[in-house]
Amino acid sequence: MEANAWLLLERNLGSFSRALGVDMAKSTPQINAALKRFLIPVDAVMGNLKNRYQRPRPFIAESQIQPCLPREQGFSFPSGHSTWYRAASELLADLLPERRTRLVAVGSHGGNSRVLCGVHYPSDVQAGQRLGVAAAAQLIASPQWRAFKADPAVMAEVEAIRQVTDRALPQLVR
Repeated sequence: MEANAWLLLERNLGSFSRALGVDMAKSTPQINAALKRFLIPVDAVMGNLKNRYQRPRPFIAESQIQPCLPREQGFSFPSGHSTWYRAASELLADLLPERRTRLVAVGSHGGNSRVLCGVHYPSDVQAGQRLGVAAAAQLIASPQWRAFKADPAVMAEVEAIRQVTDRALPQLVR
């Protein structure tokens, strides 16, 4: 579990490659680039909330906690990784609803691993995941998202992902 937490340390859309069955960086450049842009305002809202609540991280509040990930600066609530991963999973699931279960599993693990490693409290992760879901819902309802989904290049990338059969999908956990 700790090794998988390290794989999710960087907020990287490539983390969803196993859930989709394709290398996102190579196979979905349009989706990859657009999702990065769509997630920028989500990060901004999350950052504003962190600054508002200023909750210290668990390893700062309790010296006996020894994180298994690098000690990050900044505040704990809500979890930025939880927010980002869950929002990304919801956006991808809107594009590929048939892979929703796999995508949300990755999105949830992106936050849950933070508790395991002592850099967030469970409530930080829960709040981040709720924020991610809510932010993604607003983005999905936007005209910008509808235009993105209608783009023929995006539709082609989605169809290429759909060509990977369920039986060909790799296991999510290594």
